[in-house]
Amino acid sequence: MPKPTFLNLPEEKRRAFLKIALAEFADNDYNSASVSKIVEKAGIAKGSLYQYFEDKQDLFLYLLEISNQEMLDAIRQSPPPDPGAGFYDTLRWQMTATVRVAVQHPVQSRLATRAYTSPLPFRDRMLEQARQVRSEHFEQMVAHAQSRGELRPDLDPAVASFMVQGLMSDLGPFLQSKFGNAASGRGSPAESRRANRKDDWLQLPEVERVFDQVIAVLKSGLGK
Repeated sequence: MPKPTFLNLPEEKRRAFLKIALAEFADNDYNSASVSKIVEKAGIAKGSLYQYFEDKQDLFLYLLEISNQEMLDAIRQSPPPDPGAGFYDTLRWQMTATVRVAVQHPVQSRLATRAYTSPLPFRDRMLEQARQVRSEHFEQMVAHAQSRGELRPDLDPAVASFMVQGLMSDLGPFLQSKFGNAASGRGSPAESRRANRKDDWLQLPEVERVFDQVIAVLKSGLGK
């Protein structure tokens, strides 16, 4: 975590440093990310970084923490369903909000993806912590839905949670490849006209239909 020396810097200088460091780790694997490039772009001495953080790992973990928090805050800004909403309405909201935030916060999203897919020396511990948090969340959702009669009572909540997590982790990249290319000019002319900004494709009716179809498939397998 940051040392007092870093926390006592003017906010503008802290933000500038974090932006540079975030881009370096998001664009490179952990082992390839260069501390020297970070300090050079930030215009500080290399020794200053170690007055800010213990080491490279400490900086990386802090960047991951604030990136996850920024994306979580953005998800929370999306109006959630009614507190009494059912399992599928709640799950659809989580899927939609997660995909939108990943597209709208691409650098933070890339860093998180690298954190969980790169061969980090501390990857196993980090993955286990993240897995436990996600599994507990979805297992509680499944168990609650079973108690309300929404899901099959014979389902193992751990298995259902595993399936939902896998689906949600791949849904964003799938939608990006299927519809997002239009925003970068790689889709058809008609698609490009409908998605002329980088995140406009999220508003396409076709995207909403994908979410509907995903929920329909889950209902057919998980529902009573």
